[in-house]
Amino acid sequence: MKDQNAFVILLILNIVYGLTLFAYPVMLMVVAFSFDAPTAGDYLISYIFAYVIMSYPIGVFISWSCWYFYHRYAFKKAYIIANFMLLWPATLVVSSWIQSAFS
Repeated sequence: MKDQNAFVILLILNIVYGLTLFAYPVMLMVVAFSFDAPTAGDYLISYIFAYVIMSYPIGVFISWSCWYFYHRYAFKKAYIIANFMLLWPATLVVSSWIQSAFS
Protein backbone atom coordinates (compact mmCIF):
# COMPACT_ATOMS: atom_id res chain seq x y z
CA MET A 1 0.00 0.00 0.00
CA LYS A 2 1.17 3.49 -0.76
CA ASP A 3 1.96 6.02 1.95
CA GLN A 4 -1.35 7.05 3.53
CA ASN A 5 0.12 10.22 5.10
CA ALA A 6 1.46 11.36 1.74
CA PHE A 7 -1.94 10.78 0.17
CA VAL A 8 -3.73 12.89 2.77
CA ILE A 9 -1.17 15.73 2.63
CA LEU A 10 -1.13 15.82 -1.17
CA LEU A 11 -4.91 15.69 -1.33
CA ILE A 12 -5.30 18.57 1.13
CA LEU A 13 -2.72 20.67 -0.71
CA ASN A 14 -4.37 20.02 -4.06
CA ILE A 15 -7.82 20.87 -2.73
CA VAL A 16 -6.57 24.13 -1.19
CA TYR A 17 -4.73 25.13 -4.36
CA GLY A 18 -7.74 24.17 -6.46
CA LEU A 19 -10.05 26.29 -4.31
CA THR A 20 -7.85 29.31 -4.85
CA LEU A 21 -8.75 29.15 -8.53
CA PHE A 22 -12.21 30.47 -7.60
CA ALA A 23 -10.57 33.79 -6.64
CA TYR A 24 -8.59 33.90 -9.88
CA PRO A 25 -11.14 35.95 -11.90
CA VAL A 26 -11.19 38.58 -9.15
CA MET A 27 -7.41 38.73 -9.18
CA LEU A 28 -7.45 39.24 -12.94
CA MET A 29 -9.66 42.28 -12.39
CA VAL A 30 -7.18 43.55 -9.81
CA VAL A 31 -4.41 43.20 -12.39
CA ALA A 32 -6.45 45.07 -14.97
CA PHE A 33 -7.05 47.95 -12.57
CA SER A 34 -3.46 48.00 -11.31
CA PHE A 35 -2.48 49.90 -14.46
CA ASP A 36 -5.02 52.70 -13.93
CA ALA A 37 -2.49 55.09 -12.44
CA PRO A 38 -0.80 57.26 -15.06
CA THR A 39 2.71 56.16 -14.02
CA ALA A 40 1.92 52.48 -13.39
CA GLY A 41 3.36 51.41 -16.73
CA ASP A 42 6.69 53.02 -15.90
CA TYR A 43 7.66 50.44 -13.28
CA LEU A 44 8.91 46.95 -14.06
CA ILE A 45 7.45 45.66 -10.80
CA SER A 46 3.94 46.37 -12.07
CA TYR A 47 4.53 44.12 -15.05
CA ILE A 48 6.09 41.40 -12.89
CA PHE A 49 3.04 41.51 -10.62
CA ALA A 50 0.70 41.27 -13.60
CA TYR A 51 2.53 38.35 -15.21
CA VAL A 52 2.77 36.43 -11.93
CA ILE A 53 -0.95 36.82 -11.30
CA MET A 54 -1.88 35.92 -14.87
CA SER A 55 0.27 32.76 -14.79
CA TYR A 56 -1.18 31.55 -11.47
CA PRO A 57 -3.23 28.63 -12.90
CA ILE A 58 -0.08 27.15 -14.42
CA GLY A 59 1.29 26.60 -10.92
CA VAL A 60 -1.91 24.93 -9.79
CA PHE A 61 -1.87 22.54 -12.73
CA ILE A 62 1.80 21.73 -12.13
CA SER A 63 0.96 21.11 -8.48
CA TRP A 64 -1.73 18.64 -9.51
CA SER A 65 0.90 16.64 -11.38
CA CYS A 66 2.31 15.49 -8.04
CA TRP A 67 0.09 12.42 -8.36
CA TYR A 68 2.35 11.10 -11.08
CA PHE A 69 5.22 10.90 -8.58
CA TYR A 70 2.92 9.57 -5.87
CA HIS A 71 1.96 6.61 -8.05
CA ARG A 72 5.65 6.02 -8.83
CA TYR A 73 6.39 5.83 -5.06
CA ALA A 74 8.57 8.97 -5.25
CA PHE A 75 6.95 10.70 -2.29
CA LYS A 76 9.63 13.37 -1.78
CA LYS A 77 9.33 14.45 -5.40
CA ALA A 78 5.57 14.47 -5.02
CA TYR A 79 5.86 16.82 -2.03
CA ILE A 80 8.21 19.10 -3.95
CA ILE A 81 5.92 19.26 -6.98
CA ALA A 82 2.85 19.77 -4.79
CA ASN A 83 4.52 22.71 -3.08
CA PHE A 84 5.75 24.19 -6.36
CA MET A 85 2.70 26.41 -6.13
CA LEU A 86 4.32 28.32 -3.27
CA LEU A 87 6.68 29.99 -5.74
CA TRP A 88 3.86 32.31 -6.86
CA PRO A 89 3.17 33.90 -3.45
CA ALA A 90 6.91 34.04 -2.78
CA THR A 91 7.44 35.93 -6.04
CA LEU A 92 4.69 38.40 -5.13
CA VAL A 93 6.19 39.00 -1.68
CA VAL A 94 9.71 39.51 -3.02
CA SER A 95 8.50 41.84 -5.77
CA SER A 96 6.54 43.89 -3.24
CA TRP A 97 9.64 44.18 -1.04
CA ILE A 98 11.66 45.34 -4.03
CA GLN A 99 8.97 47.84 -4.97
CA SER A 100 8.80 49.27 -1.45
CA ALA A 101 12.59 49.51 -1.29
CA PHE A 102 12.82 51.55 -4.49
CA SER A 103 9.81 53.79 -4.06
